[in-house]
Amino acid sequence: DALLCFPFAGIVMVLSTSGPVLPGVAGALLLLAMVIWRVAHARLRPDEGGPTLPYTCGSARADGQQLFLVATLHISPRAPRDVLAVLEAVAPDLVMIELDDERLNEMRETDALPRRIDLQPIELTVAGQEPISVLAQRAFWNAEHAGEDIAGPARFDAANPFGLGDVGPGALGGGLAVVRRGAAPGQLACFAMKAHMAARAGASAVLVINSRPEFPAAPRIGTASLWTDLRVAWRTRRCGFPPIPLLLLPPEHGESLMSECRREGGSANVSFRVLADDFPRRSLRRRLCQAFAFAMSGVGILYSIIDWCAVDAGEEFVAAEAAAGRRRVPCACIDVDVDRLCSRVCSSVLPTPRNLVSAALAWVAFPRVFLRTLFPARGSVDVLGGAALHVLSFRLRTWAAILLAGACAGCFLGLVLALFGVGLAGAAEGAGVVGKDDANALPGYVMLAIELYVFPRLYEAVAASRDEAMYQGIVARAAQHRARRLVAVVGAAHANGILERVACRGLVPRRQ
Repeated sequence: DALLCFPFAGIVMVLSTSGPVLPGVAGALLLLAMVIWRVAHARLRPDEGGPTLPYTCGSARADGQQLFLVATLHISPRAPRDVLAVLEAVAPDLVMIELDDERLNEMRETDALPRRIDLQPIELTVAGQEPISVLAQRAFWNAEHAGEDIAGPARFDAANPFGLGDVGPGALGGGLAVVRRGAAPGQLACFAMKAHMAARAGASAVLVINSRPEFPAAPRIGTASLWTDLRVAWRTRRCGFPPIPLLLLPPEHGESLMSECRREGGSANVSFRVLADDFPRRSLRRRLCQAFAFAMSGVGILYSIIDWCAVDAGEEFVAAEAAAGRRRVPCACIDVDVDRLCSRVCSSVLPTPRNLVSAALAWVAFPRVFLRTLFPARGSVDVLGGAALHVLSFRLRTWAAILLAGACAGCFLGLVLALFGVGLAGAAEGAGVVGKDDANALPGYVMLAIELYVFPRLYEAVAASRDEAMYQGIVARAAQHRARRLVAVVGAAHANGILERVACRGLVPRRQ
């Protein structure tokens, strides 16, 4: 890398200091060489007798297994077609997608939610009758109490039917509060508020009677907008999760339970063990930190504009899951969730000595990576060529959304960096560290230094570390399902990183 870095830097300096003719000629020659390379690469590709794959895809064999990678752009109309073509040609034993369970649930058809595994079984016992088992929809924060046994009498307060009034500490005496879904006029109608108020009254859990015959079309209940969570935190003076579990009962069982509670001399008991749950859950503190990071990085602006323009993103994953379901083939998620991704970004951009050295070494390796992208090696995915094919399939609305989103996000991020540089320059000038002339040039150098450090660290956190996580996910899922023919649908930026790991380490789990 070091030997290649110096001549590369020299060429860049010569081109940047010369007139407009030499860079134009060099760019034209480079483009011609890239085209010739790809034509020769396609013609000389050995025919192994395998299935015919789209140009955007790649494959690798290891340990008696074969992996087919579908490299996509998530907003490309071509991506779902490539996925279906590969699944038709390959007939895989297992399909894997670059999503975590939370993001996949958000993209699924809501009619399929909640699933049986999303529900919590509870036991209702009415005096003089046999216990009955009921399936209830659980709140996302219930897993904070995983493994706990909850049991006690059910209690309904007719004067506080929605459970949002303040009845005083200890009024429920450890029982399970039974409340109606919704709220009276002027009350904050959300599940979290009901759980907070019931906990304040001494309840051990909340049972909400559903007002509709079907459950909400979501894997978990209790999620709300950031503004609603802020209002709940303001009223309860808590930024954490509600302190007790909450369950949503079917209306027929809920109404029966409420009637027994209201009947004079009636007695009803409820018991359940809180199920363990790996569904991602975020406290208000974490949500605020993530929202701030997404906003200040421009990512929030980028995705908001794309969503506002009604551009479909990630349709290839929905197509892959649907096609796998039709073929009765398992479909598994292999990506990290948003919480783990944000944690990796934070640890990667923290300016520790190790991260500083890694950023410097990444720039030393840049010429090799750059040339390998321009002239892909045999057996790898042509990221640039595949991206060009995907881009050609863009609709006019997609082009408009990308240009608008990129311009707005880039301008906002540039403004943030400029303001940071100006503030730092003003502080340095005020402290007498630099003179006035140097202070005028300092913001530009500050922005350049931040970019030189942050860009490679973000690549490590967002791309390289996820390549490793997805490779580990592919190996684990293949072993779990004992699959031999695998299809993984991932973004084009991750394809070669995964293929390189397969070539070096295989597809069988290795002992550490």
